[in-house]
Amino acid sequence: KSWKKELHPQYKFFTAEIQPPVIGITLDRIYSIVKSIKFLEKYVPPVGKYFDYLNRERDRDGNDLISIVTPMESGMDMAPQFDLVLGNTEHNPAVTKGKISEMLSEYRKVQWNLDEIYKLDIFNFEDVAVNTIYCLSLEKLAGLWGIINTNKSSEIQQLHARVKRAILEKLWDADDRIFYGRYHKGGKEYMVKVKTIASLFPLCLDIPEEYVDSLVQHLCNEDEFWSTYPVPSVARNEKSFGPLTDTRYLWRGTTWINTNWFLAKGLLRHGKTDVYEKLKQRTLELIEKYGFCEYYDPCDGNPGRAMRKFGWSTLAVDI
Repeated sequence: KSWKKELHPQYKFFTAEIQPPVIGITLDRIYSIVKSIKFLEKYVPPVGKYFDYLNRERDRDGNDLISIVTPMESGMDMAPQFDLVLGNTEHNPAVTKGKISEMLSEYRKVQWNLDEIYKLDIFNFEDVAVNTIYCLSLEKLAGLWGIINTNKSSEIQQLHARVKRAILEKLWDADDRIFYGRYHKGGKEYMVKVKTIASLFPLCLDIPEEYVDSLVQHLCNEDEFWSTYPVPSVARNEKSFGPLTDTRYLWRGTTWINTNWFLAKGLLRHGKTDVYEKLKQRTLELIEKYGFCEYYDPCDGNPGRAMRKFGWSTLAVDI
């Protein structure tokens, strides 16, 4: 279902797309408050089926990474790591927007049948942030299963370990010492070397310190991600950095509270409290100055054409 469903109440279902699978993280957080076995017995099995679906249907090459079939499934609709997949080598956001429209038209012709979509070979992307969230949700889900079904918990623990290993082995670039997404085209795989906030997301996982330290260095680099109001969704020294705050070409360099929330949790997980406190302070400054907006300019904080009173920006209270 879509966050826009409230605008179209006549439709039961509004989209055929997935979104980053945060529901395992959400379920764990709710359980930490309600502490109810009945709650787990009611909700963990159906949520588990969703992750079974992702493992079965979205890992077509069997490498333990799930793929998205549209940029919007990442939650970062027009982020520049998707430009090259769509043939936009000049990182012109208008071209990417047009290519997305063409792609959706082709998908409608096959009635969003997933098997046919993969055959079209238009967009098959293993995104760093999506797979990190998938991995983190599996970690939380394994813990919840452990309370009501230890056999299922063991199965999910093993899947979680495989996904984490695949992220480290398949998405890590040893030269740049950062993570990049990969896409499939014509039977081959290609890494997209564009530094975006997705590149930093594995900070949320229990990964070796060498990876953590490198990601924190990138985060704190003022030429890349440490702006006046971090964290921009695209590194500032990338050709594709906008931030295009006064347009609706989204995720081209603007700062978003929901992605800051993930990185803040990752910093805390690895004991990087100094950086965490600085990120928290600057994030809360944005809220105090402009309120809960959809996104913000990473340099001056101005929200431009962003929607106001935007739900996921209320995550600032939990940073």
